[in-house]
Amino acid sequence: MTLDDIIRRVALDVPDAPRMTIKDMLLWSMADLCDQGNAWIHTDGPIVVAADTDYAKLEAPTDAEPVRVVEVLVDERPLRPGIHYRQTGPASIELSFKPKASSLYGRLAVKPVPGKSMPAELISLHHNTLRYGALHKLFMLPQSWKNPEQAIYYRRLWEGGITQAKQLAAYGHQVGGARVRPRRFL
Repeated sequence: MTLDDIIRRVALDVPDAPRMTIKDMLLWSMADLCDQGNAWIHTDGPIVVAADTDYAKLEAPTDAEPVRVVEVLVDERPLRPGIHYRQTGPASIELSFKPKASSLYGRLAVKPVPGKSMPAELISLHHNTLRYGALHKLFMLPQSWKNPEQAIYYRRLWEGGITQAKQLAAYGHQVGGARVRPRRFL
C-alpha cells in the first residue's frame, strides 16, 4: 500500500477534503506514529557519532530526525540508560564514560523530517493506523466535514494502532501476546 492508496481511501470517508489537506494529515500521522509508537527503528549504521569526545551526537538516516535511543551497544553489550548514557535532547547524548570507538551501534527511534514520509515498507505495514490518524485529525478540523463523534471513534482506533506499533517495536513479529499468565501456586 502506497501513500496515494491511503489518500484515496481517506478521500472516500471525507470526500469534501482537498487532497493536499489529506496528505498533510497523513504526514502528521506518520510523524506522530513514529514519535509515540517507535514505528521507525534505525539499526543500519552507527547511531552515535563522536562518542569518544565530549560532543557525542545521535546520527539518523537522511530524511529522518532522531526521537529517542532504544538501545546503545558497546562491544555487543547493551548500555543501561541513566547509568551509562543519558539522552539530553532529540539529537544529543551524554555518555558517562569514554568508549574506545568513535561510532556506537544500536537501535534509534526516528521520525520523518517535516514534509517527508516514512519508508514504503513502514507505510505498508501501518497503513490502517495512518489512515485512522488522518481521519481523526480531518474530522476535528473546523470545516464542512467536521464530525466530533467520528473523530473520537477514529482517535480510539489511532491510539490502538500506536499501541500495536509499540509492541511491534519492542517484541517484533512474535506469535502471541506480550503478557504471560502466571502459574497457579498449589
